[in-house]
Amino acid sequence: MKFLPRLLGLGLLSLLALLLMVGCESTKPAEYGSPNRTRVTAIEAPESRQIVHFTDSSTEYVTPRSELARAFIRQFNDGTVIDKVQVRKAPTEGGTAPVYYVIGMGLRNGQFRAMALPLNTGGDNTYFLRPNADRYTITGSNCPMCFFNFENGRIVGTTCGERISGATCDLKVESNNFLFSKAK
Repeated sequence: MKFLPRLLGLGLLSLLALLLMVGCESTKPAEYGSPNRTRVTAIEAPESRQIVHFTDSSTEYVTPRSELARAFIRQFNDGTVIDKVQVRKAPTEGGTAPVYYVIGMGLRNGQFRAMALPLNTGGDNTYFLRPNADRYTITGSNCPMCFFNFENGRIVGTTCGERISGATCDLKVESNNFLFSKAK
């Protein structure tokens, strides 16, 4: 009978230790401005969609910017309002082929938000968005304007446009997108 209280105490101690281990987060948080990758599947992903065509003197948006803005708002799906859409060439090194991104920028609850998706070339200066393209999303906190950091045509981090104490720009990278999938 002397062993019963000790056995019960040991069992409760083991259960408590197990609960504490399960409750602790086992992943290392992303460092400031570095990508935090998550795997997500697309919803009824369509085929690739032509976004832009470049000529010698101009950029022709095959998909209108207003339609792109609505698609970005649907993609965010959290109250973010997109008021600016652009296609930008990412800085590359040497003779590397140019990489272009379609970028939607706006605000959510007064905080800066942006999303960039890489475009694939179809040849003949046309660029397409594929449903399996990664999504790079910036969420600013106390930062009026965040910027993507590039390394050889790839997004590798973020920077706050102003040096404000406590201002951050968090980058989240997710696979796939549903910018142009059919609404259910």
